[in-house]
Amino acid sequence: MIASLFSILATIAVGVLYQIPPKSILPIGFLGLIAHLLYIGALDRGLNVVVAAFLASLCVSLISEGFARQFRMPVTVFAVPGVVSLVPGSSAYMAMRDFVVHENVTGISMLLEAAFIAGAIASGLVMAGVVARAAWGWRVGSRH
Repeated sequence: MIASLFSILATIAVGVLYQIPPKSILPIGFLGLIAHLLYIGALDRGLNVVVAAFLASLCVSLISEGFARQFRMPVTVFAVPGVVSLVPGSSAYMAMRDFVVHENVTGISMLLEAAFIAGAIASGLVMAGVVARAAWGWRVGSRH
C-alpha cells in the first residue's frame, strides 16, 4: 500500500520535473500505480525481474498510447514518467557498491541485471508503439 502511494508520488514528481501539462498529472499518477502493481504482480507470480519489467513497461506504454489520443498530447508525456518506478536504480547502485568493495563477479552480475532491466523497459516502450500502430492503424502525427 505504501509502496503504491510512493510510486504514484514519484511518477507525478517526475512529470512535474519534466514540466508536463497540468491536465496530465492524474493520468500519469495512474500510470505509475499501474506500472508498480503490474511489476509486483508479475514478481509474485514467479516471473523474472526482466520479464516483469518488460510486461509492466509494455502495458503502461499501451495505456499511454490511449491517453495520448484522448488528451491530444505526445505519448512520451505519459510513457516516460509512467515507467519511472521500473528503473533499476537499486541494481545499478549495488553493482557499483560491489565494484568498490572488490566483489567484481557480484558487481558484474548486478550490472548485467540492471542493463537487462533497462533494455526490457525500452523494449516494452518500443513494442507498444509498434503494436498500437499495427493493431489500431495509428500513425505518427495522425489525429484519429
